[in-house]
Amino acid sequence: MMYRVDPAIFASYPGYLRGVLVLSGITNYGEQEEVLHLLREEERRARERYTLETLRDNPKIQSWREAFTRFGTNPNRYPPSIENLLRRVLKGNTLPYINTLVALMNVVSLRYGLPCGGDDLRKVEGDIVLTYAQGNEWYVPLNGTEPEPPEKGEVILRDACKVLCRKWTWRQGEHTKITEETRAAVVNVDCLPPFTLEDLKHILSEVASLFAKYCWSEVQTGILKEGAPELAIPVVQ
Repeated sequence: MMYRVDPAIFASYPGYLRGVLVLSGITNYGEQEEVLHLLREEERRARERYTLETLRDNPKIQSWREAFTRFGTNPNRYPPSIENLLRRVLKGNTLPYINTLVALMNVVSLRYGLPCGGDDLRKVEGDIVLTYAQGNEWYVPLNGTEPEPPEKGEVILRDACKVLCRKWTWRQGEHTKITEETRAAVVNVDCLPPFTLEDLKHILSEVASLFAKYCWSEVQTGILKEGAPELAIPVVQ
């Protein structure tokens, strides 16, 4: 199985990087007190770092809003996932503990101020590709039942049969969502400037340790970047 980023995306968004973590042998059921504590602590820290009034002006958020605008999406109507997550927290809400891996992905997003999402590898069909939509792809939104095809030209993550995530980082698809039954997953860590390649390498090292410790999983990491737009990931039975 290959994981690819369309080279046209790197050409249009200089400095873009996608970190990839492949997890196998995951234990993902039940609630762990330590992970819940990590999540609540990162919520608290986020409220110290950001405010609702200035969130859009933060360079980490601004770069995603500009990227969404560039591929024709209004970030006010379809906010990037990291902005949406931070807004929820800054309004005083606590994030639900859906399962351990999802909780840890939220920890990562809040800690570093970047999008982090994932898919159940056993439900992926064929190669995974980050590319531009044709507008006729199959997509069912998270927790939805009816298909909502993407708009032509928006950035999507897809496999051979369906869209895994719409509008780059906006909304996960239903069919590959992480559940307590997930035993293998691919997790994405997305970086636009001001993040650098060295930043991402450091982040991936820390994130891999988190997943290995709390999901008891084996973790492999890789980076997709300009000049290296694809990597091979293991096929999971």
